[in-house]
Amino acid sequence: MPISVVSEETGIAKEVLRKWEDRYGFPVPGRDAADKRVYPEGQVERLKLIKALLDTGLRPGAVVPLEQAQLEALLAMSRPPVQAGAGDGRLVELLRARDPNRLREHLHAELARLGLEGFVLDLLPDLNSLVGDAWAEGLIAVYEEHLYTEMVQALLREAVQAVYQPHGWPRVLLTTAPGELHMLGNLMVEAVLTLAGARCISLGAQSPLAEIVAAAEAYQTQVVGLSFSASLPRKTIASILRELRQRLPGQVQLWAGGAGAAGLEKVPRGVRIFQSLNDARAALSEFKPRRD
Repeated sequence: MPISVVSEETGIAKEVLRKWEDRYGFPVPGRDAADKRVYPEGQVERLKLIKALLDTGLRPGAVVPLEQAQLEALLAMSRPPVQAGAGDGRLVELLRARDPNRLREHLHAELARLGLEGFVLDLLPDLNSLVGDAWAEGLIAVYEEHLYTEMVQALLREAVQAVYQPHGWPRVLLTTAPGELHMLGNLMVEAVLTLAGARCISLGAQSPLAEIVAAAEAYQTQVVGLSFSASLPRKTIASILRELRQRLPGQVQLWAGGAGAAGLEKVPRGVRIFQSLNDARAALSEFKPRRD
């Protein structure tokens, strides 16, 4: 197809198509007898997927370089969320029924219903609170709370892998500090930032501060993000953030979130505390597009 037809078919301006060709190496047109750009059908279909993802709010740098299969997976996970809440009340019932298969099916169904973004932003915070309250009230045992957490973490890891951004920007190093065992918050952050176009590099839980600094340098990350649950004392959290901020290069931003970080009365200088996942996602817009 000539570029004018491609532009009409996809809704992407001809000038934008030429700019992407120079900046991202895609699309890759051929040339007709008059030396004008022509595009194969496969590239046009890929451009339609890219346009659909851009319409959800993603940036060109996050989606244009992706292959067809990655674009399809990302689009499936980025569907606009429908109203959350349907089936929430079943969760405690399923935990108490001690039927892991039904619980897993329920969580998978909710992910499919809401898409990854809706699942993480609209449903998981309520489910986490629901499970926590049920444990505090003695409705479920500790092992049932652990089962829920492990299932959700496994589900998020699988979903995030499907939308992983190998060339995403900025690069964000995610981990927890020594003494912080809870990883669910980090995985929720990883899902949201990955969908927003970042390349997230996870070190898992309880990374020594020296290793965090070394990893940030090795992977040339622009951001280091830590998640803190309410299980750590606030003085400990503040001390960790203060020391890590002193050790990291000045150009590397230090982000923190979770119930523990949100409760700090005095935030160490040079540390950004996010009260919500949406706040962290919005902060990505401050980074200028990557230019290699």
